[in-house]
Amino acid sequence: MNILIVDDESFVRRSLSDMLNTAGAKWTVAGEAENGLDALDILAQVPIDLIISDIRMPGMDGLSLAQHVRQHYPGTELVLLTGYQDFAYARQAIQYGVKDYLVKPSSVEDILELVANLQEQLEKRKQEAQLNRLRQKNLLEKRLHDLLYGIPLPYFDESIIPPYDSFIVLTVLLKNETLTPGWKESTLYNAVRNIAEDWFLPYGRAIGMIEEQEGPIVLFLHSLSESDSEEDRLLAASFVSELAAILKCSFCLGLSERHKSLESLSSAYRESLQAARLAKKSPDATVTHILDVQECAAPAQMEEHIRVKASRRVISLTVEAMERRLEEDLTLKTIAEELYMNPTYLGRIFKEDIGESFSSFLTGLRIAKAKALLDDITVKVYEVSERVGFKDPAYFSYIFKKHVGITPQDYQKQHRPLQA
Repeated sequence: MNILIVDDESFVRRSLSDMLNTAGAKWTVAGEAENGLDALDILAQVPIDLIISDIRMPGMDGLSLAQHVRQHYPGTELVLLTGYQDFAYARQAIQYGVKDYLVKPSSVEDILELVANLQEQLEKRKQEAQLNRLRQKNLLEKRLHDLLYGIPLPYFDESIIPPYDSFIVLTVLLKNETLTPGWKESTLYNAVRNIAEDWFLPYGRAIGMIEEQEGPIVLFLHSLSESDSEEDRLLAASFVSELAAILKCSFCLGLSERHKSLESLSSAYRESLQAARLAKKSPDATVTHILDVQECAAPAQMEEHIRVKASRRVISLTVEAMERRLEEDLTLKTIAEELYMNPTYLGRIFKEDIGESFSSFLTGLRIAKAKALLDDITVKVYEVSERVGFKDPAYFSYIFKKHVGITPQDYQKQHRPLQA
């Protein structure tokens, strides 16, 4: 944690600085300033986590500094150190987001305790922010993955899409099947994704995904010229060279045209996959743009490949939603609405892929969850019934016995731990 000390008395600055530097292994006094104006100069150059400032200073006082910090450095905490026990100042300090204040003279113990508490809060806040960024990134990848297969983006997730002028899809394939010793294909495409997200930063935001035997990347552009396929080819060729140099494998890449609407992401993916497959077949090509492909329509084999993968994706999302909402009165229509799909179509592909109907599979999930809950002998059968979506305990017992062969009560007795 970087600390900035602001006080017009040099003795106070020096004393605080020596005290904190001596006591704190997790913090550093990154600067000292005589007043608020000098503090602004330091803030513009050095990242500061905590400011300890006098309230009355010439030039710019502590309250004016607090107001500026709140507006321009919202992540920086501020503690006021003052000899004036004035309620009006304290009230203004709270208004400007001041974290706390100490009255001069404060004991060493009070100051160190306050700084230590703020250090702990800062670490917790940074961890939470990191987790939130990871959750947002995972959600963005998931939603883009859905869009590749034509599954619509829920309106409440539209805000997670990065700002862009246009986007292209790049699909990376291994040029040959020979892998560097110790590598697996999934590990390799994960590395491709990570490299892409850093490498394309000067041009936009790249979001990579991992598929079986391919690595699609959605590149949201903000700085390149409008619809320049040659520029896109050169950019992709440089990226493929970078991949080969880092991962010591031979790659090829297919490029879609530039698109403006997310509704066309599925079409862009098809374009890039078709181009990538042509590049893989060509002995000399490493990058192929969809404009280089002579066939107008995608081959039937590729369309079937995408259809099968899209169905798997839909089934995966359906089962995930069912498991998440077992307590509810679920129907096929409920899940279809969540996935923005036609219930009849969803029911048909579900039965084709799983081999049983939606309702039959849902009952199986509920019975499996009920058995896991009944292993805890302190849980009542009626509680289990509610937690797996049966509002009537008698009907739950009937369905449970039909599938398991015994009642929930007998199942729980049989799984009671032996007494020592």
